[in-house]
Amino acid sequence: MWVFITLVKYILSSAFLHPESLKQLSEAKMIRDPTGSDLLQRVQLEYLNIGGLRVNFQRTCRVPAGVSNSLPAGLGSFPVFRVSDFKTGAPDEWRDDGYFMPMYRQEAMWINFARGYMENPKALIVGAGNINAVSGVPFARTGEETLDIKLEPKQNYLVVPPQPWLDGWKAEDGKVYQFVAAELGSGETVEGQITGKETVGGIQLIVYDPKEGQSLTHATRPHEYIVGGSWSSAVPTYSGLKGVMMAGVEGTATLRSMSVQSMGLGRGGEIQQKIYPDPHGLDVWREKPTAVEMVYLVSSEDFRQVTGHNSPPTPVTHEAYQKLGLPWFELHDAKLGDSTGADIFAKLKPVGEGKAQK
Repeated sequence: MWVFITLVKYILSSAFLHPESLKQLSEAKMIRDPTGSDLLQRVQLEYLNIGGLRVNFQRTCRVPAGVSNSLPAGLGSFPVFRVSDFKTGAPDEWRDDGYFMPMYRQEAMWINFARGYMENPKALIVGAGNINAVSGVPFARTGEETLDIKLEPKQNYLVVPPQPWLDGWKAEDGKVYQFVAAELGSGETVEGQITGKETVGGIQLIVYDPKEGQSLTHATRPHEYIVGGSWSSAVPTYSGLKGVMMAGVEGTATLRSMSVQSMGLGRGGEIQQKIYPDPHGLDVWREKPTAVEMVYLVSSEDFRQVTGHNSPPTPVTHEAYQKLGLPWFELHDAKLGDSTGADIFAKLKPVGEGKAQK
């Protein structure tokens, strides 16, 4: 775990980029059990190791719609748990080998790919509700329980490194639409707006290794720089932000007999971000994935029903983020290209604006 002085050193040396600067604050300080339960803290995961790729999910402010936004900072990791540790409270349809994490309605997040040693780079398909976050294409099915997911010549995947993170659905023209939580059945998830159904939800992560005998050079991961705000004041913890949180449940959920409300990801505002073209080429990757993981999203109100513990604090608003002077980032990546993305995401309604018109 990093202590605060270590974080400052990393920020000054640009060793950790974009919102990772804040993420690397002492995990005991920023990623803490909101209920004080030692048991919950022991089973809580900071990262998922998916086929050798370390991934975590960052809380952040929701960016405003209608403008092009720089990259917002991370405000600590979402707590992630194994379904197998909470089989009594978990819905029957959740896979025992899956994971879950709580999110508030309309809460934003981004996916971080941790630095660290990997023998080879990884190719990664990111989906939500079985919709590819880069191409906008639903995952194909070969059977009732089987998906046919492939790396495509028109790039539908990320390569890590150089890709440091993913903030949202890949649009055209060097931008993404922020990942924002929405209830299944609301008509606001990307899954619902594209397929007309909201039955899957969650986040799907599919990792591919290079073919046997391939030894790939790690592409350089671009560095970030601050374009607004700063870390000049003390980095706030959630306990220090209680007065500026979103309106919502603040750890007061009670056990209910009704079914658990599953969540998916909808569309938020625009963020300047590229998906870098594969520097190695499609032919180097194995056809079959090394690892496939499902991360279920549960409403924070129902987190107690699953775990028996209160939900984490509510997220900070954009207004509070600005009031606190927290930083915004851009990347030194002008020399790197951008994948095509999909124009369909621009046609979808953002979360909070009601159901899309069919």
